[in-house]
Amino acid sequence: MTRPGRWISLFPILALVPRLGLVVLASDRQQVAPDTRVALLWLSSAALAVLVGLAEVYVGIAVVSRRHGGLATLWVAITILLNALIVPLSVSGLEAVPVWEILGSRGLEVAWGAGLGLLSTLCVCGCLWADVVREGSGVAASYEAHLLSRIDEEEKRRSVLEADLAALRAEAERTRAAPALAEPLTKHAACELCGYWDPEQRRVAAHIKGHRLRAAREQAQASDAEEKPA
Repeated sequence: MTRPGRWISLFPILALVPRLGLVVLASDRQQVAPDTRVALLWLSSAALAVLVGLAEVYVGIAVVSRRHGGLATLWVAITILLNALIVPLSVSGLEAVPVWEILGSRGLEVAWGAGLGLLSTLCVCGCLWADVVREGSGVAASYEAHLLSRIDEEEKRRSVLEADLAALRAEAERTRAAPALAEPLTKHAACELCGYWDPEQRRVAAHIKGHRLRAAREQAQASDAEEKPA
């Protein structure tokens, strides 16, 4: 039952119809059996009590779940009016006297009866309003569930993308740090003649020494060639 407020709002019919029937019969000067009168009054009173109780609970649940300011104001008004109407009934029960004797005047009796009608009207309005508020923006429940599932999927996808981006950033940081770590702790010059360089300085020194030996041999060969014609 997705709209309980609609069903709760039907209870005023059970509360008003029996009393309205008794009023119409009395206006036509028709006699009603005492047992029938008592049964109709019991049915009307029980329906009104069920209406007020269910409306209080349902509107209160809607206020707590949706935090709606206007509905909360209506719920407070129903509660205050209900407590005001219960006071004469409580005194009547404690003193074991009819409620009209507690009210004491025709004006208070009319005001108390009007208060019951106003309370019933506020309960019906509160239940129907609570249905509207709980349905949200009027979007169908299935479509709303579809939108919520899409939102969850997008959240998961964004989390995955954020994790991938973090991994790429970490990889880029490691890539930038790798050349600095690969550089040797000490640097030495390359060969001035050919530009040869090796991480091991001994190989560069041996290479330079080889250049010098070749240069010495070439110089010795050139000196020998100059002495032979003489």
